[in-house]
Amino acid sequence: DNLNWCNSEREENDADLSDKNTQIDTLDGEIETLKTTIDDPETGLKAQIKSTEESLITCVQTQKTETKDRVEANLMYQGDIKNLVAAEAILEKAVKALKKYYDKLAEQMAAEAAFMQAGRKRMHEDPAPPETYGSFQGQSEQGNSAIGMLEFILTSTQKEETEAHTDEENAQHAYEDSMTTLKDEESGLEESLAELQKTLAEKEEELLMKEEEHKKTTKDRDAVEAYLEKIGRAHAELQSHSDLVCRLLLEKKKKTTNTTKKKKNTTQKKNKNINYIHT
Repeated sequence: DNLNWCNSEREENDADLSDKNTQIDTLDGEIETLKTTIDDPETGLKAQIKSTEESLITCVQTQKTETKDRVEANLMYQGDIKNLVAAEAILEKAVKALKKYYDKLAEQMAAEAAFMQAGRKRMHEDPAPPETYGSFQGQSEQGNSAIGMLEFILTSTQKEETEAHTDEENAQHAYEDSMTTLKDEESGLEESLAELQKTLAEKEEELLMKEEEHKKTTKDRDAVEAYLEKIGRAHAELQSHSDLVCRLLLEKKKKTTNTTKKKKNTTQKKNKNINYIHT
């Protein structure tokens, strides 16, 4: 009975040991996969988090840099516009003053010419222009040239102002578009970072649980192995004892058989002697 019990225990615990080893192999694979998922230098969660954090820092820094550049560019634009507007005001004032001066000069020339011509008519002389007419005419021509030049400069300045407004408007739109894109990128990176950190925490917790399970299963496996070793010794002792019992029984049976044969031979001999006497 004890031997049968040992055999039964060995079979049951051998199966349990096999299960434990299978569980340990499975846990080894799961733990290795989790470690790769967490710590792989290129694709691991920690590497992804680091890369995402760096991208987020770059994105925020780019926003700061572009905002700083935009503010500086806008200040320069305002300064340029201020100078252009001031220049336009001066030019407009100069053109206005020159036109007023030369318009008055033209009126003076016309009045003087009319006066001289009327006097000549009274004296029956040819209505030749006065001697100062040529001087007035030369000044008028120079004045028109100066006014034309100032008006050209004024037009160019106004054009420059218009272009400056257009450039500023385009730059502002480009900045706003860039900020929208960067803000969307920042939001996406923040969401991705939060998700990666959450996943990392989950995987680290899962790894810890798997390692604890591995530790416990290994301990259980070792206990089963120790128990099997103990049962093995007991089984060997029982087997040895069983063999000894068998030998003793065989020897006893052999002695019994020999005794029986001797008794039988003795009986047969006695019967033969008796038969001989009767004869």
